Amino acid sequence: MISRYSFFAGLALLFIGCSSVNLPKAELAEHNAERNIPPIDEMIVSLKKSYISQCYGPIVHRDPPENQCQTELFQMLERRYNLNYNQAHVDMASNDLFFRDVDSRLRKMVRTDPEVRDAVRNGAFRNADEMLAYYKDKYAFNSKN
Repeated sequence: MISRYSFFAGLALLFIGCSSVNLPKAELAEHNAERNIPPIDEMIVSLKKSYISQCYGPIVHRDPPENQCQTELFQMLERRYNLNYNQAHVDMASNDLFFRDVDSRLRKMVRTDPEVRDAVRNGAFRNADEMLAYYKDKYAFNSKN
């Protein structure tokens, strides 16, 4: 009986070890001149690198959640897909959770950072929702790329 469990556990580990996971990249996006706001890009890239290592990576590798971010992501995946989630599902859920945090930081930057505030005032974006949609498109989690 124990040998049967050992066999299945070994088989499961083999499949887990052979699965290929391409973690998304956190790289600076290209922008046209009016929407090139370096402090925003730096903030998003830094935040995304941290999110990938602290949240996305462990969940996509199916490690048990160890912090609040991982727990939140895992619970969202479990609600949406039960335990039948794949990397594309992790991408979609990560976009929802990650950009919720980016939204609050962008709004704060518009209020507190003169360079960001001036760029927005000079017509880079009409409103905060347009700005978030733009950066969400540029920095979305997409493991297929």
